[in-house]
Amino acid sequence: MKKVKLLILAALAVMMSATSFAADADFPARPDTAIFVNDFAGVLRQSKVIDDSLRAFSKRTTNQIMVITVKDLGDYEPKMYAAELGDRWGIGQAKLDNGLIILIKPKTRDSKGQFALCPGRGLGGALPDVTCKRIVDGKAIPALKKGDYDVAVWAVLKAVMPICAGEISGDEATKKSSGGGGGWIWFVGIIAAVVGGVAYANKRAKQKQALIEANETPEERAARLAAAEKRKKELEAERKKREAEAAAAAAAGATTAKSVREKRQEEEERKRRNAQKFGGGSFDGGGASSDW
Repeated sequence: MKKVKLLILAALAVMMSATSFAADADFPARPDTAIFVNDFAGVLRQSKVIDDSLRAFSKRTTNQIMVITVKDLGDYEPKMYAAELGDRWGIGQAKLDNGLIILIKPKTRDSKGQFALCPGRGLGGALPDVTCKRIVDGKAIPALKKGDYDVAVWAVLKAVMPICAGEISGDEATKKSSGGGGGWIWFVGIIAAVVGGVAYANKRAKQKQALIEANETPEERAARLAAAEKRKKELEAERKKREAEAAAAAAAGATTAKSVREKRQEEEERKRRNAQKFGGGSFDGGGASSDW
């Protein structure tokens, strides 16, 4: 009886070990260097060019966008596979979680194609699920249906890079893609109203001044001109005073500005150094995916 129990326990241990190995086997090993395009499925023709672009983007912003193609996702949903792989590889900076994964499982004769866009925790606010879904369905899937994986990747990168860099928000991207706008019309209307109002006020002031001059005595005219000259001198003195104060402030702030500039340069250099390697970012499974 004791031998039977030992055999059962041994069998269970083997099964658990095999299951664990199978789960790990679904995920490729993390590359030794910071390679931003990992084309395990061999479907990208421009992997080197894309990698160079993403490397430069990482140096500029510290955000790490990685393109990964795999032949099989196992039993995983695309988003969850991407999130698990991102956690295993540590894509993104550890304290910023600013990684973003573009995952492609190519379409084959026996299986559907699958595409996922999965941001790290730190980019989830800039790229919420609804924005990711719109980008996946609007940018990637049309090109993937034509079998052009490179075009799909470039289209997605063109959409997400400005958002990740903070140049536009997801909402702004939505407005631009939908052709929304019209606020400039109101702006032009306001400017026209202001200009018109100023012109009317100037015209009324000139009319009033002409009426005063036509009815004043020589003494009143002399007093008016003297007051105008005095006011002119006061305004000139005030202008010179402001210019002197501005020059003094500029001179005093020159040292501070230099210090701020040097600190900014040091921070940029630190970011570039950090961006050369993966920093241990984490993922929560957000983003979007679609099949084709």
